[in-house]
Amino acid sequence: MLNRIQMLRKIGVILILLSSITLCAGEAALKDAGRLSLATERVVIFKDGYALFVKKASAVADAEGRVFTEDVPDGAVLGCFWATGNNKALSMRAEWDEHQLERVTESSCVTTLDLLRANKGKMLKLGLTSDKATVVVGTLVDVLDLPADKKESAVEMRSLVSSLTAASLSRSAAIQPEPPAETIKELVPRGGILVVVDTADQGRLVLPVHEVRTLAGAELNTKIARRELVSTRTKRLSFDLGKENAGKNSELQIYYFSEGVRWIPTYRVGADKGGEAAISLQGEILNEAENIFGAAIDLVVGVPNFRFKTTPSPLSLEHMLRSSLAAAAPGLMGGNQYSNASFSQRAGEWQGNRRAAEAEGAAVALAPELAAGAQADMFVYSAPNLSLKKGARATLPLWQSQVALRNLYTMDLKTVRDSRSGYAVDRTVEAIRPHSPLKLAENEVWHQFELTNSGNVPWTTGAALILRGNVPLGQELLTYTPLGGKTLLPVTVAINMCGSVKEEETLRQQNALNWDGNHYALVRKKVTISVSNFRTEKSSTRVTLSTGGKAEKASDGGVVKLNDSRPDDWQNGEWRGINNHSDVAWDLELAPGEIKTLTFELSFYIR
Repeated sequence: MLNRIQMLRKIGVILILLSSITLCAGEAALKDAGRLSLATERVVIFKDGYALFVKKASAVADAEGRVFTEDVPDGAVLGCFWATGNNKALSMRAEWDEHQLERVTESSCVTTLDLLRANKGKMLKLGLTSDKATVVVGTLVDVLDLPADKKESAVEMRSLVSSLTAASLSRSAAIQPEPPAETIKELVPRGGILVVVDTADQGRLVLPVHEVRTLAGAELNTKIARRELVSTRTKRLSFDLGKENAGKNSELQIYYFSEGVRWIPTYRVGADKGGEAAISLQGEILNEAENIFGAAIDLVVGVPNFRFKTTPSPLSLEHMLRSSLAAAAPGLMGGNQYSNASFSQRAGEWQGNRRAAEAEGAAVALAPELAAGAQADMFVYSAPNLSLKKGARATLPLWQSQVALRNLYTMDLKTVRDSRSGYAVDRTVEAIRPHSPLKLAENEVWHQFELTNSGNVPWTTGAALILRGNVPLGQELLTYTPLGGKTLLPVTVAINMCGSVKEEETLRQQNALNWDGNHYALVRKKVTISVSNFRTEKSSTRVTLSTGGKAEKASDGGVVKLNDSRPDDWQNGEWRGINNHSDVAWDLELAPGEIKTLTFELSFYIR
């Protein structure tokens, strides 16, 4: 009789498990009806950390002519989330899809109550803590329980998809925790205080569970079947294709603009040949958005104008955009070191005109797998196939080119004056120690490469590693240079060239001007600049000086440009708007060992 009862109980557990599996399979089949299969076709990546994703989607529409996907982008930008099918825009609906189902799982018994529930119908020996009887032998009939309450708060909840940690939350206030995608609540029967045992000598006996200390039996089971309520909450994006498309295969295209992917241009400049430089460009790609498999990639040179890129689309079901890339690489992103402002296309930083390249043999050699082309006011490098998982980084060689190089030595001077005395304020020279007569070189002369873009693609702004052979000469920022333009790339301080500047006052006339009710004195000075070439070669040299006041009579063909007054020409925060700002420049060819003296006259007013 006992064996038959035990067999029936085992069959019951098996039937519950099979029923649970069947329900899950049926639920899954129902949920999968109309599910889209997505494939990323193209990713258009900008340097500011945003990208346009283009995806191809296909599915057999359900009985109502609808298709759906749970792959909803978290940070889609307002106005940049679209779907098309049959060359027309499709309506979209985003919502939270919530489901509940029961399942049975088997696990170890971890409490005395678990053991009692798992061994119903078995002959057991129960060791008790009561003084009246220490051992009870009999068939365990039942544990007195009530059905589990499904409305109770979850006993156990665990998130299966949330990747946010307390550390990442503290780093970025823009990252908001989401509800877990799946919660699991164990359906524990209520009660479990009393256990019923049929004994040979005492008949049916009801014992408090807490008095049971040990259990023993030939067929003691230590596993229990637990019932769980699984609640899922996922995003769902659906498309209504019309009942006429029910059961038909449908294809559509989804595209959205979102953050999380960026590319950083980096250059290698080789200066092994006199008069020529070998320049190579690669794109360093950072992916913190989503997995990319076999998609075409476009790297954009340009500054996209997306006014609402910090505003999420309502279809993303987000309160605010995630700063996922900044959170994933805070050191790299810190201080806007690689911000779009630093790597933007600033035409004011290149020298020269916009003429076409004159040298036919200087065309840029693109990597074989790349195509390049201009798109409106931007330039695009395209690669046909790239796979990059979320969190991964990659480099993509873009082009290499031989360009004209001129070695140029520059001394750029900036004079700041005391607004009351008119004296030049020396902000660069500091004594090595008090009362020491030793002075450091006052003005540095920089060795720079003047590079001419004679290729067929513009140079975007990016970090440049400068090499001569295998010896690094330095690293600087190569600024945006259009076709036919010239740019200066600083290399290092020229140790065999130096310069100095001094001023000599020639006139100070009190009350020379009454302006806005104030009397001003006129000060005239003679400014002398000395630049020395101790190199063994002739050196092309450019000397510039920026100062407050009106400059004139520059020697040696110096060019003077007068502009409006600038506050940064004057110390103490007292801006003398009555004075001009002057820029004086010389282009020189200095012979080996030559010392060149340059002069100009300067006048300004002080109060």
